[in-house]
Amino acid sequence: MVICINCGVELDESFIRCPLCGKDPRSVQEQDDQLSENFPESVQYPGKENKKYLWELSGIITFSDIVICTIVDLLTVKGLSWSLFSDTALLAIWTILTLFHLVHKRLLILSSGILLTILAALFLIDLFTPGIRWFFPLAFPVTISLSIATAIIIILYKAAHFKGLNIIAAGFLVLSGFCIITEIFLDKFHTGKTELRWSLITGVSALPFALVLFFYHYRLKKGKRLDSFFHI
Repeated sequence: MVICINCGVELDESFIRCPLCGKDPRSVQEQDDQLSENFPESVQYPGKENKKYLWELSGIITFSDIVICTIVDLLTVKGLSWSLFSDTALLAIWTILTLFHLVHKRLLILSSGILLTILAALFLIDLFTPGIRWFFPLAFPVTISLSIATAIIIILYKAAHFKGLNIIAAGFLVLSGFCIITEIFLDKFHTGKTELRWSLITGVSALPFALVLFFYHYRLKKGKRLDSFFHI
């Protein structure tokens, strides 16, 4: 006679399966497997919950760093100096992460919020910096120019369906224009007059690459997408 170790019923030795519990009377492996299914080793949370927990964790880390930097600054220099810059940068980064967490599907609100956050951070850093004010004559127009350049790339990608090598070529051209605008504001800020040098070199160097990519995209590959071109 065999006693089923799963339910305790006496069985004939010829039985391979217990008629009561349906398991192998000589093995507890199936019982262990059932327990492991009922009680998994780790709890799997939905993707939305994971993102929420990551956002909360980022907030804890950010504000902990702000407190630490502020306290260290107060203890070392007996006042607030460098911690103002680090605290502003940390708060701006956490604000951008919050925007991605809350409105990542609303591109216009997300991009506007990021732009305002960066401008506010630069304004505060300029306010904390002694000496010449550089936010309005330099940081503000350069940041706006960068946001416009980014918007052009996004519009070309989404609305104009630039999804092949043409988007890289367009990126080279937009980057060249941004470099020229940046040098104009830099020259006006430092010397009061405009003398284009390095930005023109950048633009002239990027132009052949852009033309080659446009030619390859429209003439040789006939608009092939990047994912199929690189076999992704």
